[in-house]
Amino acid sequence: MAHPTRAPHAPRSRPTRRAVRDDRSPTRKIVDAYMDGVMRGTIPSGELLRLAVARHVHDLREGPQRGLRFDESRAMRIITFFTYLQHSKGEWAGRPFDLEPWQIFSLWVLFGWLKADGTRRFRVSYTEEARKCGKSTMAAGVGLYLAFADGEPGAECYSCATKHDQALIVHGEATRMVKASARLRAKIQVFRNNLSRSDTYQKYEPLGADEDTMDGLNVHGAIIDELHAHKTRGVYDVIDTATGARRQPMLYAITTAGADQTDTSICWEQHIYAEQVLRGTIHDDGFFALIFALDEKDDWKVEQHWYKANPNLGVSKKLEYMRRQAKKAAQMPGFLNTFLRLDLNRWTNQTTRWIDLGQWDAQAGPEIE
Repeated sequence: MAHPTRAPHAPRSRPTRRAVRDDRSPTRKIVDAYMDGVMRGTIPSGELLRLAVARHVHDLREGPQRGLRFDESRAMRIITFFTYLQHSKGEWAGRPFDLEPWQIFSLWVLFGWLKADGTRRFRVSYTEEARKCGKSTMAAGVGLYLAFADGEPGAECYSCATKHDQALIVHGEATRMVKASARLRAKIQVFRNNLSRSDTYQKYEPLGADEDTMDGLNVHGAIIDELHAHKTRGVYDVIDTATGARRQPMLYAITTAGADQTDTSICWEQHIYAEQVLRGTIHDDGFFALIFALDEKDDWKVEQHWYKANPNLGVSKKLEYMRRQAKKAAQMPGFLNTFLRLDLNRWTNQTTRWIDLGQWDAQAGPEIE
């Protein structure tokens, strides 16, 4: 018998599929999209960057078993802090510091992970990338955050380098950021080579490589600029050992590749250690590593590969500049290692190269008996 309220041959209605609710924050979506692009290959990425992303994904799944947890609210604190900052040089001067997806990923992971006691997981950060990708500017923002927004009473933070003038590069950028922000100016006092808050006894200062002046430091945060330029491990070790009285200190090292691959190079030591952590041969839950680099098999002449070492190529670093430098490197063998190291973040065994060995072999005559 036909249903009294429906014609005999009327199609039955199908249950509608409920839309899947996406509760992720806009920032989380940016991070997830970036990681997905790296792993799928839609974002040019070297093996070491893929390993950094895979490490985070693995830890989200397995980290709780090791007493680790990821807190998105803690990650968002530093992302929000960067919205108070402005650029101060070149075409970007006066514009807000709009983080690129790779920068958001870096800060999100570095500051979002916590230990069981609620303190920060990562205590040492090693970031390696080619020049002019904004690492010094980003480091200045990290230094300001550690000094004045990390919730550490009496925080002492320093920009450290081989020379005082080098330390002033990051610290000078931080000073200009404070001057450009009404919100920061209202809290932070600006003096010569010193940013401070008298009510909380927090400070941020530049620090040169004269280890004799480093006694008595009580370091909460340290930005170590261009680690490859450090000829000895003195500064690194003094700063590292000066963090022992702090609850959750951070040593934040930034660098491009170097030319010293010996056991005495602190940068090469940290690079190898970072690789081992990323590959899982060393387990160190307190060490954060992010390396933007070409793979060994990559031909440096191929433009698409350049993005692997230059995450800001096309943003802060110009493609036309890279093309000019690559042409120069192809025509002037003595410049090749400079280009490989500084613009493609490839470690070399020497600073300059007298002649390209391929050209030498092509011009060679018969063997001499």
